[in-house]
Amino acid sequence: MSNTFSNIGWIIAILVFIGAGIALFINARRARPEIGSEIELAPNRKPFLQDDELETTKLDRTLLLGLAFLAVIGVTLPLYWLYEPARQEGAVQQMDATFVARGLKIYDETAKCAECHGPKGVGGAKETAILNDNGDFVSQVKWQAPALNTVLYRYSTDEVKFILNYGRGNTPMPAWGAPGGGPLTEQQLDSVIAYIRSIQLPASEARAELDKEIELVCKPERQDDGSLKGVNPKCTVNDPTSPNKQKSWNTLGEALFNLGYYDGFSGGAFSCARCHTKGWSYGQAENPGGGFLGPNLTNGSELRQFETADAQVNYVSLGSIAGAKYGRGGLSGAGQMPGFGKNPNTDPKAGLVPPVQKMDATQTMYLEDQIKAIVTYERGL
Repeated sequence: MSNTFSNIGWIIAILVFIGAGIALFINARRARPEIGSEIELAPNRKPFLQDDELETTKLDRTLLLGLAFLAVIGVTLPLYWLYEPARQEGAVQQMDATFVARGLKIYDETAKCAECHGPKGVGGAKETAILNDNGDFVSQVKWQAPALNTVLYRYSTDEVKFILNYGRGNTPMPAWGAPGGGPLTEQQLDSVIAYIRSIQLPASEARAELDKEIELVCKPERQDDGSLKGVNPKCTVNDPTSPNKQKSWNTLGEALFNLGYYDGFSGGAFSCARCHTKGWSYGQAENPGGGFLGPNLTNGSELRQFETADAQVNYVSLGSIAGAKYGRGGLSGAGQMPGFGKNPNTDPKAGLVPPVQKMDATQTMYLEDQIKAIVTYERGL
């Protein structure tokens, strides 16, 4: 679209210059011979056409030609101006498409993100070695890499760039940006983020997948109208590591806290335990909520940190801000506790350049009732 309007502008400019050139050429050709002692007769002394000659079709033709040029200036240029917003929008879309295409190439070929996070960011797993504190080999495991098609539901683009720059310590996620010693430039990281933004699931699709997963792991009793009988139904899932046994989540909150542990749903992107339970990401979960990348939530820790459940629900919903305190004595470091109930990317001016379209406020990880169920579970650990 932008090329079309650029071409129109160039055509108008060329017509104006050609008209001016023709006028200059005609005037030069019709110049009268020198009169008197002047080297060149001043324009205001040059005799022009007589009235008899002017008052013919010649004057009409001259006026018609002037009217034609006036039409170009008075009609075509305003029309071009009216289409300028569309031209600008087309330029933004073209720039966005360029960033997305570059990001896809980096995701698939340069950084090979798809090997861990799956094609189009659907989540996956990667073989990696577990080392002890001395750096000695302990075991080879398959580490769940979270899906990226909902990552901007909970992280801002600045937080995603931070993770890309510095990686995730104590996980297989390396530093990709130059500040963290990685191979990619800032522009390449912006391109990757533009691609990630392009694959974010619509709210309806993400919600449908989440509801389907909850149905699979919880099998809750429902009323005749389809609504749940209570917010904390018993949840039971098959344990693939022990075919003759089943693992029972006692509450909906416990199931959501561990969502994806047994079936790898979304690579654990919806799970709290992947950060707050050591070994969860590679199928060897230890003390539930005992802490690992995230702080320990057990032994009344959350009761001491948050005076009320509502205060904790608010924190889990909004996430942390780097350098800002939370609860009674918490302090956010890199600000990477994501918000599970509020999307941080709904501001159209927030995030990377180009200014791609804002996300919808309904694109959140969990609903308020689901977050309340998780908080109830955590406060009982």
